[in-house]
Amino acid sequence: MSDVLLRFIHLTDTHITADSSLGHPAQPRPPLEGAQRLIAAVKKVPFTPDFILHTGDVVYDPDEGDYRLARDLFAGLPAPVYYIPGNHDDPLMLQRVLIEREPAPTYDQEFEINGVQIVCLDSNRAEDGPHTYVTEAQLEWLRAHCTAEDPRPFIVATHHNVLPSGAPWLDDFMRMRNGEDFHAALLPARDRLRGVFHGHVHMVGQRTRDGITYLSAASSWMQFQCHPGQVETIPDPVARPGFNEVVVMRDGMYVRHHYFGV
Repeated sequence: MSDVLLRFIHLTDTHITADSSLGHPAQPRPPLEGAQRLIAAVKKVPFTPDFILHTGDVVYDPDEGDYRLARDLFAGLPAPVYYIPGNHDDPLMLQRVLIEREPAPTYDQEFEINGVQIVCLDSNRAEDGPHTYVTEAQLEWLRAHCTAEDPRPFIVATHHNVLPSGAPWLDDFMRMRNGEDFHAALLPARDRLRGVFHGHVHMVGQRTRDGITYLSAASSWMQFQCHPGQVETIPDPVARPGFNEVVVMRDGMYVRHHYFGV
């Protein structure tokens, strides 16, 4: 019997826009080109993923035309894509245009693939900027999943970084404000929780506390630096765009970071 239950691709922060004039002075390559190269790279992996997880900031800023562009681009991927809204997304527009479903006010999801439970929480609060929170109702929903008598391996995903890193830029400006409550809600399920996946920070990162591992993926567009004491958003001119390949096993998890050329 194979120990591998599930293989999926984790990608994030594509910031797709048809307007090539939008972007950042530190990254002359437009976001659309990065997304196109990302899709080409994912299609080259030597296996068919069970699904693809996009942890938010699908488009540069909410625009129906850009969501249609993203929908057409991601339709070329070799597996179903599950989306989580980011702070640059409009959750209602994302659902209506990109996913083509009747929008719910908060886009939380729970589903099972190959015997693995996946729970996705919409941490986007449009009025709150990059420093955001999940509601008490969402925390109760998460607690219910984490305290259930359930033997299935468990994956959790959200857009925002949850735990502090030691860099004020990430911790004070970017992080989930009630991340400690989010982490506490997960503790009853830590024996079956393989990992918490997020985006938002534009870098590959890993943070472990109380046996729970939080993992971020590279953006397909531009990367940021993170150092102790850093208070400003500093682009990283060296780090490459990429995505994560995640293998969920009966007794653990394996993550490989893929990169592609610029």
